[in-house]
Amino acid sequence: MCDVNHHGFTRPGYLIDVKAESIAAEGALFTRALAHYANAGLTDHQIRGLLDVSREYHAEQLTIRVRMAQLGEQAEQKRGRLTPERLAERKVLLDERAELFRADEELFFTYAARGQELLTDEQLELISDIYHAEKDEGLSALERALSAAIGPNYQFTRTVAL
Repeated sequence: MCDVNHHGFTRPGYLIDVKAESIAAEGALFTRALAHYANAGLTDHQIRGLLDVSREYHAEQLTIRVRMAQLGEQAEQKRGRLTPERLAERKVLLDERAELFRADEELFFTYAARGQELLTDEQLELISDIYHAEKDEGLSALERALSAAIGPNYQFTRTVAL
């Protein structure tokens, strides 16, 4: 019998569930820049370069994530009692997972920097403006949905990161 509350089971009292997840983009990089290639004035060379960076990033990330999944499966408690010996065995697996988690995030920054080398400062600024406009639009839609769910007397406040 597995005694862990896995995802998908009811967890009452949670509207928003915050998980310890990597900040690394999932699978692809520069999707916004590529989606707005005309507005950003990307050349064919820049587009091909960003696609190559994204493909290489995804391949390396997949290797890391598969190994993390393997280690997670090995570490999972499936039967019996967690004895000190079994905990010690899992510590080795968890240490490797932690190293891979960090490698995943470092990979993100390494490949983001490689892609940015292909772009001008003006293009980076324009892509950043597009990102923030899309993010603000999404947050406004979320705020309206939450306000409708909670009621008209609740006020949301926004903080601005500097």
